[in-house]
Order: sequence, then structure tokens, then C-alpha cells
Amino acid sequence: MSAFSGNLRIDLAALAENYRLLDRLSAEGCETAAAVKADAYGTGAGPAAKALYEAGCRTFFVATPEEGVRLRGDLSGPAMIAILHGYAPEDEKHFARSRLTPVLNSLEQIRAYASDSKPGHAKPAILHFDTGMNRLGLGAAEVESLSKNKTLLEGLKIEMIMSHFISAEERQNPHNEEQAKRFTKIAQDYPGVRRSLCNSSAIFGDKGWHGDLTRPGMALYGLNPTPEKKNPMRRVVSLDAPVLQIKTARLGETAGYNATYRFDKETRLAIVGVGYADGLLRTLGNKAVLYWRGHALPIRGRVSMDLIICDLSSVPESQIPGPGDRLEVLGENQDADALAKAAGTIGYEILTSLGQRYKRIYVP
Repeated sequence: MSAFSGNLRIDLAALAENYRLLDRLSAEGCETAAAVKADAYGTGAGPAAKALYEAGCRTFFVATPEEGVRLRGDLSGPAMIAILHGYAPEDEKHFARSRLTPVLNSLEQIRAYASDSKPGHAKPAILHFDTGMNRLGLGAAEVESLSKNKTLLEGLKIEMIMSHFISAEERQNPHNEEQAKRFTKIAQDYPGVRRSLCNSSAIFGDKGWHGDLTRPGMALYGLNPTPEKKNPMRRVVSLDAPVLQIKTARLGETAGYNATYRFDKETRLAIVGVGYADGLLRTLGNKAVLYWRGHALPIRGRVSMDLIICDLSSVPESQIPGPGDRLEVLGENQDADALAKAAGTIGYEILTSLGQRYKRIYVP
């Protein structure tokens, strides 16, 4: 990577400590898994999963079989890799060769997966029940059908049943208790089978919801699972971007495409080598700030594909950065949640949008 690239630092020790914290918070006897889908939320699934494995994680959730195949190649020891999107017959070779466990979301997936099971060799699977999300998972009618016809599960070894909270970060939201009750009722049909309901935020809720396995995602990577409180997680991701040029705009001149910002005085500017192609969302134009030595530098004008314009008015003349200096995008002064708020989105989108042009630096 050249001097024109941003530096993306991933603190693997912080990631491991976040895992250990969530594991300590989980109920006694409850396993803590890890969601490493979407390239471990943009941090790099290979290095992230290895750090999590060393911290004690033995169950990983990804979205697709392709993610699962890559992850199996990254792990040197035994682990369950669960595929959240489920099963399709054309992917059977991936499930068999890479020892992947499908999260079966419908009766169709159950039938397809069980169809070629061999006597004496039950195929491992997880059943996903939709308790209110109206997203993936067996709905109420399918739950009833399966309850009445358990022969559909012949040839399968049900490792776990699971569901997903709608609003776990909203502690007092009545949906949480309603979903927990629905899931508990469903679980009565599967005695002795492990249960999983809790994502990151739910771990901080009722321990009675924890079941046998929690499956945090966002909190592992430093996002705040308790938005009404101070973030209990350590920062994992830091990002800087290079100053390419220093300019001075005159009174009345404008910034960037379509002149969406007009200067009301002579203003020193830093032209910075980062843009929406790097995951700095276009909605951050005229809203977000970067930082230089603790000074907030507002973005003026629109975010371009590769560039932004930052206002240096808050910086004393003796401290003005120059070409090659690096401004903080994510770090001590601003985390992904704060940048997301400026963009009108969530921290998940900030992390999973991180581009491929950064120099990635893994801190052990």
C-alpha cells in the first residue's frame, strides 16, 4: 500500500478481551459463540476467527457456505461452523467437505438436507424458528407442521434450536419477553436440545434468556450493545486517512460537487484521501468530522469517491497538518457508533462498509 492509503488497524487483543467479557457475562454453563459473517464485520474473518479461537471460541456463525469454506481453512482446530442462510442442494459439497452445519430455516430446507442422509450417519443441523422477526426461520404454521410430523427430521442430528430477538438493545421493549415465551414454548418439543436466543445486546438482558449458547456479533468488534449506557466493549477498529494537499478557500467559494457548502470566510482546508469507495458513506457530507490532534475537522461539501474536504478552522496555524499527515476517522475521538450517528445509520454499516484500499494492520 502507498502513502495515499488509509491505515486500518484491528486490535486483536481487544477483540479477544471483548469475547472473554461476553463469555463471563453469559449464564453459567452457557457457551459463547461468535458471529464472523461479512468478513467478521469488516475486520477480516481469518485473523479475527483465529484470535477468537485462541480466546476459547469453538462455535462460529457465518451467512453463506462460501464464508464457511473460507473460515474452515482459517481454523486449525475443531469447531462448529454454522451457516445462517441455510441449505441448498447445490452446496452439498461445501457442507460435506468443510464440515459445515446448516441453520435450517424452512420445511423445504429440512426436506432437502435430510433427503440424502445415510442410515447410521445422521447429518448435523440447527433449526431456526421465527418468533417475530418475519425474516428467516420456521414460521408458526411450519412449527405446528413439524411438531405433528417429527419424521421430517429423520436422518438429522439436531444440534441446537435458535431464534433471534427483534429489539434486544431496547431493554424494556415488550417484544423481548414475548419472543422469549414463544421460543420457550417451541423448545418444549425438543427436550435435551441446546437452545440459543441471545445476540450481543441480549447478553446484557435477562440471564434466563441465555439458554445454552449466546452468539454475539457487533459487541465483539467494539460496537455498543447497551446504547443507553457507556460502551462496555474495547475499541477494536481504528482508521486514519492521509492528507494529500492543503488549500485555502476564499470568502464566497464553494466545496466539492454541486457546491453544497459555501465558505463565509477565508478557510484553510485539508484534502483527504478517503471517500465512499472506502466506506466513508456519502451521507456524511456536511455532517461528519475527522480529527487532528484532538481538533474536530468538519467535512465540507459532499463525500467524493476517493476524496473529502476538511475544514481546518479549529487548528492553530502552528499545528496545521501537511501532506502525508494522517487524520483520525475512527479512534480515540470518534468510534464507529458516533460516525454512524452522523450518517443516520448504525455502526454495523460503518464497519461492514470498510473498503479494500486500506493498509490493514493487525495488532496482536
